[in-house]
Amino acid sequence: MFFYYFYNLLTAPGVMMHELAHAFFCLTAGVKIHKIKLFQFGKLAGYVVHDEPQKFWQGFLVSFGPLIINTIFTLFAFSQWHESFNAWQPWVFIWLGFAAGMHAIPSTEDAKSLFGLANRRILRNPLVLIGYPFVLILYILNFLKKFHFAIIYVGVLFWLGRFYL
Repeated sequence: MFFYYFYNLLTAPGVMMHELAHAFFCLTAGVKIHKIKLFQFGKLAGYVVHDEPQKFWQGFLVSFGPLIINTIFTLFAFSQWHESFNAWQPWVFIWLGFAAGMHAIPSTEDAKSLFGLANRRILRNPLVLIGYPFVLILYILNFLKKFHFAIIYVGVLFWLGRFYL
């Protein structure tokens, strides 16, 4: 039980960033927000309650927001790490990058929401067909999270941020 709470506290900034990314893209796309919970202990670490997007692109941005924002932040944080053991700042960047990267993958609920929106909008706009592979990507990423794929994802982002940015 100790490790559960330790992990949740360690990665709390990533959960907060994840939910704020949803909220940011809700505001950007013009989707009304009703309630935001940035962090809590339990199965659901945080959430954003919002209206259903009227257009597919709005739902796409809201669903993929955490993957976009958390990944960009993680790459930035890891690119700031320098092998200086005299200062504490590089370790803060490592911690924040790890926390953000561990919560970059949108949830299954985000995938379900986007899938439902695509199904309801397909007759109005056949271009929504382009969105189905992205919904599939969300489902695959969530399936891989059961096998701790987020750790591999963070490792790849560390490698990219550290050596290529």
